[in-house]
Amino acid sequence: MEERLMDDPRKIKVKRNAVGGVEDATDELAPEEEVEIDVPETELEIPEELDEDLIGLAPSQLEKELARRKKEAEEAAAERDKLLAAGEERLAKGKYEDAEPLFAQALVYDGDCMRAKHAVWLCRTKNYTETELLYDREYAEEFAGTDPEVKKQLREKLGTKLKEEKDAFEEEVAPLREKVHGAQKERRSAFIANRNYYRWRLLVFGAIFCAFVIAMSICGAQIVHVRVNTPVYLAIAFGALALLDLIPLIFLSRKFVVAQRLVKENETLSSTEDGARLEELETALETLALYLED
Repeated sequence: MEERLMDDPRKIKVKRNAVGGVEDATDELAPEEEVEIDVPETELEIPEELDEDLIGLAPSQLEKELARRKKEAEEAAAERDKLLAAGEERLAKGKYEDAEPLFAQALVYDGDCMRAKHAVWLCRTKNYTETELLYDREYAEEFAGTDPEVKKQLREKLGTKLKEEKDAFEEEVAPLREKVHGAQKERRSAFIANRNYYRWRLLVFGAIFCAFVIAMSICGAQIVHVRVNTPVYLAIAFGALALLDLIPLIFLSRKFVVAQRLVKENETLSSTEDGARLEELETALETLALYLED
């Protein structure tokens, strides 16, 4: 006879008869053991900060993407170096206008290339000897956002010359500004008075024209309701008066348009020779400020 007792899920007790030779036996299950699994190390270099395109990729996909990017970076570096060499070759011959596009193209492949950034401004200033192209507004705004090292280099080479030009412009601007704005103020009142003159007359003749047209329409509507010819004659008369009124109305409209344009042009500095010069000087000063100030 055999009896098994399950007192504990972790122990099994067995009782057997005398034939079996075993009175009692206890078997305890072995405690759980921690199993360590060795994972082979890979040589995959993972960037410290993954961009959105890399997040969620499987290791194999990540490895392929990183390899692709590395290849693209190497190809871009090779193109950059080729363009730099070609640009520097032209620089050595003094061909600044031909060299600048090559350095600019090198920046497309490597936007952080300091050699190309310095070379671009060296070309634009013809080895830091001329300032003419620096007055291009687009170049000035580009300079304002460039690297501090590039700014420092240009200011060391051309800072004194740019300051001298700025001082000369400011000396010319001061009296010219007073002259231009004074004349502008004097013309303003005359132009506004001229515009108002034609505006009120245009309104009067316009109202008269509308009255004649309304009267003609009323008389025309009465023709079918009466048997006399009076509405016909009145409609013709009002129509003729409307046509006569239309002539001065057109004349006044043209005069008013011209007067209105004169008022607007007077507010624009470029409407006069002195004003155009003042506008040019003020634009030059604003541009110089982008080179001389942070």
